[in-house]
Amino acid sequence: MTVRIDEEKVFRLINEKKPRGIVVNAPGGLIRQTRNLMERIEAQYGIPCYLIGDSCFGICDTVDDEVTKLDADLALHIGHNAVPEEIGEFTHLIDAKDDIKFDAIIDRSIEVFRPYRRLGLATFSQHLDELGPAKRQLEAAGFEVHLGRENNLLFQSQTFGCDFSTIYPMSKEVDAFCYLGGSEFHAVGVALATGKPTYLLDPYLEEVRDMKEEAEIRRKRSILGVYKALDARVFGVVTGLKEGQKMLGRTKWISKRLEMNGRKVVQLAMRDVTPANLAPYRDIEAFVQTACPRISIDGFTFDRPVLSIPQADALVRLMEGREIGEFLERPKWIELTTGLIPKSR
Repeated sequence: MTVRIDEEKVFRLINEKKPRGIVVNAPGGLIRQTRNLMERIEAQYGIPCYLIGDSCFGICDTVDDEVTKLDADLALHIGHNAVPEEIGEFTHLIDAKDDIKFDAIIDRSIEVFRPYRRLGLATFSQHLDELGPAKRQLEAAGFEVHLGRENNLLFQSQTFGCDFSTIYPMSKEVDAFCYLGGSEFHAVGVALATGKPTYLLDPYLEEVRDMKEEAEIRRKRSILGVYKALDARVFGVVTGLKEGQKMLGRTKWISKRLEMNGRKVVQLAMRDVTPANLAPYRDIEAFVQTACPRISIDGFTFDRPVLSIPQADALVRLMEGREIGEFLERPKWIELTTGLIPKSR
């Protein structure tokens, strides 16, 4: 099995744009291949390449701002593909595909799926090419198989860690979801967002894993965080400074609703929402961060409540006398349900 970066596109862009400098960012798992690619670019073209050393967890970690700071004029964002090929003024998305096949693990999964008739398929960018073969193999085994619809950001049945909009609409049409790949992170998100049984088909470990237990742990902790925050009188509302996480509209809405319900709000902004970065603000009793929802839903190391956008929605419901609801069951965890939560006054 090999993850292959779309080098053809990289060299085509360089030949077309003739950049004076290139900024590159990639997730941790692709750093070795990325550095090899950078060395070849520098050797062939004599162009300086700058690898961004900050975290890169998703398509929201683009680096257009760094291009200007480093006197470059092209950015390559590797490994997080999507429908748009360009983001911002300088950033181009570069695909990285894994050539591993799913035939064996699908064969193993068939008996697991016997209690279900209708299955939905989902995956992330590295395995998109395997959706068609997987669908045909499961249909040959007697299942009705559904794929999610492509939209303006995501390809067919593709998900991000915070965006399930391609598959969420079909959650009422299927009995369970199969997630292709080794990422428990993504599969747990599907289970929480759809409320459906979700199984990870891991071709590396050759395992079929039910995400029920892991999803339930995160759901309960997310609910507990909301109720703990309900007693707080002083909130820190954190706006993310990463280019894809500057949710100022969400920040303003949440801040206003907290103030309407008698809470004091302290506005903060930071690139990385971590326990160390929040530690100095001892007078703040709870936080809401609009950067990345998975920081809150998966991040269990904070010493005070740190809520995501869906959790903030739920908190406002409680403050205004409504039921908390299944606040994680939604197509996107970065959107506010403003239409569902009317103003109380």
